[in-house]
Amino acid sequence: MRPAILVFTRAPVEGEVKTRLAAKLGNREALRVFREMGAAIVASLCPADRAWSVFAVATPDGRREAIADWLPGLDGVWDQGSGDLGARLARATHGAFQQGFSPVVLVGTDCPAANASQVAEALRRLDAHDAVLGPALDGGYWLLALRRELPAVFERIAWSTPTVAEATRMRLSKAEATWSELGVWRDLDTYEDLLWWRKQSGFDWL
Repeated sequence: MRPAILVFTRAPVEGEVKTRLAAKLGNREALRVFREMGAAIVASLCPADRAWSVFAVATPDGRREAIADWLPGLDGVWDQGSGDLGARLARATHGAFQQGFSPVVLVGTDCPAANASQVAEALRRLDAHDAVLGPALDGGYWLLALRRELPAVFERIAWSTPTVAEATRMRLSKAEATWSELGVWRDLDTYEDLLWWRKQSGFDWL
């Protein structure tokens, strides 16, 4: 079976993305960073010889054409639908497995570390584990890879809090799933995060 990479993102609309970064840089510059970071992540995930399919899972619904224009090379664009983040993650993951994809890897467009080499490493580790977690410095996660459906990992999570990764570990343990963890990376949400990434990386778009 072919793996699916599901990239959760928002439509690139000025004033509606990277609001914490915009508080320092303004809406236009925050949108530029958001667009270029998302494009760089997806470009890394979409080489011509990739061994997986890549789908953007976007909100709000009904922006598929705008997402496809922004992120060329995708295999498709899906709507996130309604509900909290857990419901949307679970729905997209279930849909991918139902379509015959396996494993399924979830990433976002907030962490520049979400690239092809990290995804390849996650897939390699799934040979021996049910899941792979990429913890984020703020207590969330920047990657979650699943060899099989584990809907409990999305249930009763206090999203956008420092407890997300730990709660996910607890759900994995309760489901008697084995997992491995990648390195801890930092999301790019604030001006301080931007400065940190500029020091750490050679990304010319930052």
